[in-house]
Amino acid sequence: MTAIVGRWRSGAHSFPSRRRVSPAVIVLVVVIIALAVATGILFVRWQSARAVDSARSAAVSAADKTVPTLLSYSYQTFGADLAKAEANTTPQFRTTYAKLMSSQVESVAKQDHVVTQATVSGTAVESAQSGSATLLLFVSQQTKTSAKSESVLNDTAVRVTMQDVNGTWLVSDLTPSS
Repeated sequence: MTAIVGRWRSGAHSFPSRRRVSPAVIVLVVVIIALAVATGILFVRWQSARAVDSARSAAVSAADKTVPTLLSYSYQTFGADLAKAEANTTPQFRTTYAKLMSSQVESVAKQDHVVTQATVSGTAVESAQSGSATLLLFVSQQTKTSAKSESVLNDTAVRVTMQDVNGTWLVSDLTPSS
């Protein structure tokens, strides 16, 4: 045992000398780590902003196509028009919409031979997240009835909430805007 201890003391098996790390290297490593973290944060924010921009664009496009189907109908094809409109709504809103159309609109439409055609004349985004958006749509409705010889044009605004459901943008709320 003394022989082994003696060798260690004599330096035959000495550990390599420790080099001191320069302060410049430490600062460089800290700066690299900080830049990597900042890059990661900026990348996540960029992806989030891109997702919101994509949602905004998709929601506007879908609303411009689907809202006219919800606000257009003919007394002759009321059931088919209602079914087509309901296909563009979330299950929660579908119930409310169908109840309103069946209880308040259908009887008047059939009695007065109402034909209403809606078109979107403008759209503004109130808010948007990656899976939903609230929009303000400016809608023109041209309505023809048996009571009047000429059609009536009505311009209005509606607040529409669109929701991405499995990749399809559906109307989850529609209310007149005051």
